[in-house]
Amino acid sequence: MTRKIVSIFCMLLALSLALTACSGTKAQPQSDTSQAPAQASSQSKESTPQSQAAARGKTVAEVLNMTWDEIAAQAKEEGEVVYATWGDEAEWNRLAARFTEKYGVKFTIVTGEKVNMMNKAIAELNGTGTIDVMMLSGETVNGLLGAEALAPNVLPKIEEKDKLVPGLSQRKEGVSNSEGWWMPININPAGFLYNANNISNPPQTWEEFEAYIDANPKKFGFCIPEKGGTGQAMMEALIANLTGGLEQYLLDPEVDPQKLAKWDVVWDWLNSRKDKITFVNSNQDAITRLNGGELDLVVAWNSTVDKAVRNGELFKHYGYYVPEFGLCYSGDTIAALKNAPHPAAALLWMNWLASEEAQTLAADILAYFPSRTDLQVDVSRLAEGEQAKNVDWMSACYKTQYISDFTRNVLQ
Repeated sequence: MTRKIVSIFCMLLALSLALTACSGTKAQPQSDTSQAPAQASSQSKESTPQSQAAARGKTVAEVLNMTWDEIAAQAKEEGEVVYATWGDEAEWNRLAARFTEKYGVKFTIVTGEKVNMMNKAIAELNGTGTIDVMMLSGETVNGLLGAEALAPNVLPKIEEKDKLVPGLSQRKEGVSNSEGWWMPININPAGFLYNANNISNPPQTWEEFEAYIDANPKKFGFCIPEKGGTGQAMMEALIANLTGGLEQYLLDPEVDPQKLAKWDVVWDWLNSRKDKITFVNSNQDAITRLNGGELDLVVAWNSTVDKAVRNGELFKHYGYYVPEFGLCYSGDTIAALKNAPHPAAALLWMNWLASEEAQTLAADILAYFPSRTDLQVDVSRLAEGEQAKNVDWMSACYKTQYISDFTRNVLQ
């Protein structure tokens, strides 16, 4: 009998505590939206089961039908945005601090090799993923689209979409943005960086470039294509100038075997001069070797040059220009994943990155040109008019091809 009484008492006590807890939850006031966003950020430092549940309650497609005020409120409830890219982690965190301060949404960056990131996103397609927004590359855009991993109709939702650079808004390395999957966030020209003390008349034409290499062995360096985009820019210049022009490679969805057959002249050109060329291991490695006196002429991104100048890592007697035969300009694009765990935060992050505030701040922190055509934020180390000589990228299928072929035909 005593045991029964104790059991009943315990059950009543547990029920009473549960009712009290439920009552206490209902009595909690709603979050005060007038609180400083930084406080909201500190309250959402970890992705909780509740925030994940909130995210699972809506898809990116559903969030696209909400107003931006509703999206901002939903993003704050989700509490986090996870952004996948392949570099500049410290800079992205600096930029995102303002986003967190403004919206109360924690920023988490995931960095890794481009194709590995793509494979991770595709492997997670059967359920809610772990990545909200991903930077796209020529090596990954086709794979992600083929797997239907990217959320469509995002670009049309962006408030400042009409002010974004048209080229990258419409096409990325031969791939059409027909369903508005991605949004451009910056552009970044490539050029020749040189030691003006040792080069008084830098090469402009292709013939002058060849003559410089022949007359100055080991003084020209460019990055191995699989290790940096400046090497890819140089490879595209080689292919375009030696096989009849760039235009033939701009729109092909797959490698054309007849065009590929023309590349024998490219490998012959490289192999006949590889004892006169210095192949470097990264975009930054080229500038380091130039600054150290080993090299006099290298391919470099404007952003890398700008950072080196700002940080005092490049001598003052440098020259920087785009040769008349042309070098590519780069540009980064981002997209929301269809199974983003925080869909509202994903869209809010993308929309903010297109804002004047974010574009101006990003130009200062990341040293890229804004992707907005209406902003005059000058981070260029190129003289006026030089950028007009930059050219578009080939279709991504050709990039994959020459990266692989370079290793096999030149390095082995």
